[in-house]
Amino acid sequence: MDRPIAMVVAVVFCLSSALRAATYLGDSEHFWPILLALALTTAGVLAIVAVPGDPLPLPATVLLTAIGPATCLLVLPQIPAHGWIMSDIWHLRAVTIILCFMSVRGRPWFAEAGAASSILVFTIWTGITGQGWGGGLRTSLVVFAPVLISLLVASAVRPMAQRVFALRELESERAADEAMTAAVTSERESQLEALDSSARPILEAAAAGAALTDADRERCAILEERLRDTLRAPVFATDDALHRATSDARRRGTQVILLDEGGLDDEALAAPVRVALIDELDATSGGTVTARALPPGRNTSATIVIEVGHRVRRVEFDAEGRVRVEVRNGDVPDLDYQAVRSIVGG
Repeated sequence: MDRPIAMVVAVVFCLSSALRAATYLGDSEHFWPILLALALTTAGVLAIVAVPGDPLPLPATVLLTAIGPATCLLVLPQIPAHGWIMSDIWHLRAVTIILCFMSVRGRPWFAEAGAASSILVFTIWTGITGQGWGGGLRTSLVVFAPVLISLLVASAVRPMAQRVFALRELESERAADEAMTAAVTSERESQLEALDSSARPILEAAAAGAALTDADRERCAILEERLRDTLRAPVFATDDALHRATSDARRRGTQVILLDEGGLDDEALAAPVRVALIDELDATSGGTVTARALPPGRNTSATIVIEVGHRVRRVEFDAEGRVRVEVRNGDVPDLDYQAVRSIVGG
């Protein structure tokens, strides 16, 4: 019932009820009760489809239960007391639909209460207008018989539907687990392939007893740092451009420390941090560059600290992606730099 087609069917049904109600506007002494009854039944039919929750929320249930007797009180005085036909009590068709689907949506006893109160009002009307109490009771019972059937159907269908939904949820969870396992396996295989291509030549050379050159030792050191980055800073290590910038910086003698504590799970926040880190690495020779993704929930999502001699440059990214830069020479703020940043920012 939460599919778009259900709303389309409900709207078409409401339009048909409106056409039927329109035929009585000219014959009724007061047309406003017909319009009010039409508004109530239309709102009830649309609510059955549109109101979320299972079972149907209690406030909506109470209001829907009251639509039956309320529309009877509005419509019945407007039709002829004698000689009326079944199409004259058009509102009861809409009320029957509402009550039947209340049973389907988990409120069967409220639906039966709504049917019983509507039958009572209809029977009283036939009795006081001289049509006979028995005739009104028989007519209303025929009209509301589907409500009793809906109770029986709902008692059989809803438990089965709940089992189907539970199985569907289990299937979705199983599919998600399989997808996660496949992704982990794929990532593991990719990492193994990368490790094999980068480490195997060095390991084979060492196993064969070959003398390692200074270039080989440098490659070993960079590979060791790369593996360490992969373990403790995946948000940075998985980016190829950042990996190349990190390797080049290390070859120039810069110590690069990457830490990931989960604060950059959002790619919209992680991307500008990686770009800024690449720029800082390309501009740094020697010293230390420390990039850290802070834990989630903090005002600051990531920091980049560049230390070259006594000069410390700190770049902070807040949780909304804004950047703050601070530069110090020892314990003294770099006022000239801060002034330039303020002028540029203004």
